[in-house]
Amino acid sequence: MIYHLLRLVTLPHLANHRLRTTLSVIGVALGVATVVAIADVSDSVLASFQHMVRTVAGDTELEVTGGPAGIDEELIARVATVPGVADAAGIIETFVPLADRPDENLYLLGIDFLGSPVWQTQFPRNVIDIADELEFLSRPDSVLVSRRFAAREHLDLGGELRIVTPSGARALRVRGLLGDAPPARLFDGALVVMDLPAAELLLGRERRVDRIAIQLGPGAPLAAVEEAIQTAVGDGFRVGSPEGRGEQTDQLWLCLRIMLASMSLAAVIVGAFIVYHTVAVSVTQRRREFALLNAVGVGRRALVRLCLVEATMLGVLGLILGLLGGRQLGRMAASGVGETISAFWVRIDVGQRTHSQWATIGGIGVGLGVALAAAYVAIQATFRAATVETLRPAGLATDDARKLLRPAIAASLLLGGTWLIVFAPPGLGFTTTVAMLETLQGAAFAGGALFAPVLVAVVGLGASRLARWSPSLPARLAADNLPRSPGRSGATVATITAAMGIAIMLACLVESFESAYLGWIEQHFAADLFVGRGTRVRIIAGPPIAPDVAEAIARIPGVSSVEPFRVVSMRMGDRPVFLQGISVPDRLIHGGLPMVEGNFNAAAPALEAGTGVLLSDNLAFRLGLHRGDEVSVPTPAGMRRFRIEGTFVDYLGSLDLGAVAVAHTQLASVWNDHLANLLRVWLAPGAAPGSVRAAILARLGPGSGTYVVTAHDFRDGVRAVLDQFFGSAWALELVAALVGVIGVVNAQVATVLDRTTEIAMLRTIGVSLRDLTRSVLLECGALGLIGGVSGAALGAMLGAEIVLVALRLITGWRIGFVMPIWPLVGSVALAALISAFAGYVPARAAARLSTGRESTD
Repeated sequence: MIYHLLRLVTLPHLANHRLRTTLSVIGVALGVATVVAIADVSDSVLASFQHMVRTVAGDTELEVTGGPAGIDEELIARVATVPGVADAAGIIETFVPLADRPDENLYLLGIDFLGSPVWQTQFPRNVIDIADELEFLSRPDSVLVSRRFAAREHLDLGGELRIVTPSGARALRVRGLLGDAPPARLFDGALVVMDLPAAELLLGRERRVDRIAIQLGPGAPLAAVEEAIQTAVGDGFRVGSPEGRGEQTDQLWLCLRIMLASMSLAAVIVGAFIVYHTVAVSVTQRRREFALLNAVGVGRRALVRLCLVEATMLGVLGLILGLLGGRQLGRMAASGVGETISAFWVRIDVGQRTHSQWATIGGIGVGLGVALAAAYVAIQATFRAATVETLRPAGLATDDARKLLRPAIAASLLLGGTWLIVFAPPGLGFTTTVAMLETLQGAAFAGGALFAPVLVAVVGLGASRLARWSPSLPARLAADNLPRSPGRSGATVATITAAMGIAIMLACLVESFESAYLGWIEQHFAADLFVGRGTRVRIIAGPPIAPDVAEAIARIPGVSSVEPFRVVSMRMGDRPVFLQGISVPDRLIHGGLPMVEGNFNAAAPALEAGTGVLLSDNLAFRLGLHRGDEVSVPTPAGMRRFRIEGTFVDYLGSLDLGAVAVAHTQLASVWNDHLANLLRVWLAPGAAPGSVRAAILARLGPGSGTYVVTAHDFRDGVRAVLDQFFGSAWALELVAALVGVIGVVNAQVATVLDRTTEIAMLRTIGVSLRDLTRSVLLECGALGLIGGVSGAALGAMLGAEIVLVALRLITGWRIGFVMPIWPLVGSVALAALISAFAGYVPARAAARLSTGRESTD
């Protein structure tokens, strides 16, 4: 029977309502595409980093990684003597800009690739072309470059390669070429290899390496050897597999991943409203047809199965389009997200494009699950009426307002229940956090959907009373019709509310972030000029600067002082954090730090003495520590206890990971780190910033890979980084807005066309086409206004919950909530205008249909 019903009922209906069918498919497809794309992006970024780790590690089973100061070369010999270790070798791994093109980076490896057997797999001798190995090892400027990079840059043996080092631009000599070795395939061949001592000298590492790669002897027990190595090197270092380092990297961009994952629910929610409303209207409009089929012997179960099969067909089609579109969207977005991560945390070349199996499963669940659930709810609501009642020739049915009390109570409970997030403990993992946020959003939008009919009924009753005093017939018609079917109109309002809510929620999030960040920059990074490496502002990821550069700038006339700022990554247990070096005397002169607990002036003596540290507020929150407590920090000499002298606000200086701040002098003496990521230059009274800037660039020399910007330009650079960071969120907002517009148009088209009989009766009794059209426009505009206001309120509530509570749990940041007033007002007005416009065409079509002409949507 289902086959015959599909052929006789379903296919003609879909053919006659092509627009509505297309909108339903698009709603499903956009929801699926967003889920799939974001999952693919996440997996591709992690896979790319892990691929880089595995490629450089080769067949080494273990590695030793150190703190911010690196690892003393003496530990290599100590590790090599541990029973079960066949060989151990040090490695330096960093990125250096090209001096002539500072926006392009080279992946520099410093290793003993000619002498240590550890690197034979990664750098087999048969793909290395070195004319004179003795000359290569004896000259500190010797480099080995990949043949791919040499061909691209037109380099031959003996050619010059200029790069930017912490001390400035340096010229290196190409004395070897690397063929198709595994590391040479990374970063499109942008690889340069140096002998380990030469790399240490070039980068100012002073016999320190980034990590130790370890090969085990045949049959050596991995766990036992790992434990023995840990005992040999001490608690200040981490011993583990290279794969473990790759697995732990996902913590570095946890905040961005959580934001993307939670925002992916946006299109799913709005898509669900679109599908539900489309199916509901389709079933409702065909209630007489279904009643006739039921009267001639087709059972209701068969009709329910028919509608579910129809929804499955639409869901499958939307699912296929969503999967294909999501793959392409993920492919395009992965590079942008990789660039964002590279600018903030660690350099990643997203060359490993992977497709998440869980995304495919989730896409199927979203596509089919949403379609079937929406169809089932809509069918059950439609089939509650008796067949004889359905067959009566009547206009649009009027809902019983008394039935709205229960949904109002349920909506209030759902909306109030979202604030239970305040009781969630900090430190939740990725999966738990995302599930919590998605549950929160789902409950909020479900509450908004349940509350929509109540709003329509209340506003409609008020409008109908006011309209009695109006001489305008269109106004009276529109006002009288609003409260007649709040359930029907509520579905339209719910769709608008969802789209508006998501847009306002994201706007609140972005505005609050930018306000907090830029305010922090104004306070913490005030200076006359800023000097850094590269071509753009990168507080953390920028190449380091040697102390002699700061000394050279300080001797320039007009310069009062040069304040270094240093950020180095380290691990406290299993937690990645940053170690910050701050110039205490300069901070005392120029305003200290934005403190949360304690006073910077009071903390300064302990910082300079090396007995105390400051914790960023977000790290203190995550660790449950306060001023006066003690904290263990890894140093080259092992773990060391410091007293917490206070906590301070920090956003971009440590991102969402948190920071331990020490005096710059202590960073140099205890951690053997004399570098800086950024130099803040303070000018003498009367000095012209433009003249001093030109003098700095002249002193450092052309091709030094250095930027010198004013405070205004620095803030613009930070704003550009923030815009890049929030690019994914804005893209999702665009998707949500697109889906919302589709939903508004679809909802209004369906609602107006469903009242064809009523419109025909009004035309028969003499209501003009102009008055009829105006009444429909007013009604649709009113629904849009109700949905806009409701969505703005819902979005503001969710934005406040995310900014004030959820972000505190995820990042530990205290961020003030900012309400974007003008975008909010504009969005409400736009919702009303779009909704009114959406009702114009169907109103005209329905009027023409009432005169006997057929029309399809």
